[in-house]
Amino acid sequence: MKKRLLLFYDHFYPSFKAGGPTQSLVNLVRELHEDYEISVVCKHHEMGEIQPMKGIEVNTWINWESKAKVYYWKYGWNEKDQLKTIFSTVDPDVVFINGIYSLYFNLLPLWYAVGYKKIKPTLSVILSARGMLHAGALSQKSFKKKIYLHLFRLLGLHKAVTWHATDANEAAYIRATMGASVLVKEAANFPNLLPVVQGPEKKTGELFLGTIALISPMKNHLEVLKALAVCNNPVTWHIFGPVKDEGYWKLCKEQISQLPQHISINYHGELTPHLLKQAMQQFQVFIMPSKSENFGHALVEALSAGKPVITTTTTPFADLEQNGCGMAIDPAEVQNGLINSIRFFAEMNKTDFEKSSAAAVTYIHQKMNPEQLKKTYDQIFAGA
Repeated sequence: MKKRLLLFYDHFYPSFKAGGPTQSLVNLVRELHEDYEISVVCKHHEMGEIQPMKGIEVNTWINWESKAKVYYWKYGWNEKDQLKTIFSTVDPDVVFINGIYSLYFNLLPLWYAVGYKKIKPTLSVILSARGMLHAGALSQKSFKKKIYLHLFRLLGLHKAVTWHATDANEAAYIRATMGASVLVKEAANFPNLLPVVQGPEKKTGELFLGTIALISPMKNHLEVLKALAVCNNPVTWHIFGPVKDEGYWKLCKEQISQLPQHISINYHGELTPHLLKQAMQQFQVFIMPSKSENFGHALVEALSAGKPVITTTTTPFADLEQNGCGMAIDPAEVQNGLINSIRFFAEMNKTDFEKSSAAAVTYIHQKMNPEQLKKTYDQIFAGA
């Protein structure tokens, strides 16, 4: 008999604007549906919007790809008691809560799960930090987060769960914030490995860059633009992703207006998943010098598509240069690192670029092991 897995996160397919965490959960459902009876509870609207997404029904269980039941919840304070009905209907063996700060999809589900565990002591309650306790993430709106996390600990919720971290670095961040005694288990996210996607032909002295990410300070678009301002090589940068921070994007546009003529910036707006291959055909090297990434789905997809990557050492891909498929920059030296990395790939000839592209594919396929991941998640969900 399959175990019943109840999963909470603000966003699930067809939502895509929230980026990596949504993709993580879609991949997880697709990988684990044969072993678990999966139910997903999420918002009925896209990130940053209020209207229901097209093609969904709200407040009812929908069959999703014959792999899960999804409840697109029209949530609100007056609707919070629906969580009791959800728990009693699903009668979960495992509750998997993704994120920390959302009232309706993190805090209240956790509160109800802790209460349900008193009725069903065998219930496993897993809380995934989803990168929210990384130092870079905590530096954003830090005062509000400090207050919230203090109250979180005061209520004892940090010790009522098994924490999920995607790697040892995130596990360390969780313990640093929540205390050394909390129970933390590590399991990487399930990857979305793509076939190789050919980009423009590589010519020595020029470069086509691409970024697929939310536009916010966390992703460091502005630092890339500052590096391009002193770049002597012709560079075209294709930017895909919704604007999360309008003030930050205004600063980026001001920087774009001051770039030299041999630097071309093309902003394409948000990217729906079915256009991913088309987007990747437009560039050679993927650049995303994030302040922190607990996994980095966009980085994984780019590498699997044969795109060398420029990122930072605060992602799980700090060893790109040693494997001949990119550069991982020290955040303390981000400007110099970006300038040197962009110049390095721009000056690269076609033969060396093809070697780097092939190395990217080899590297990511060696790094990711879905079958082993399944076993690891089984252990976590069993409370082991």
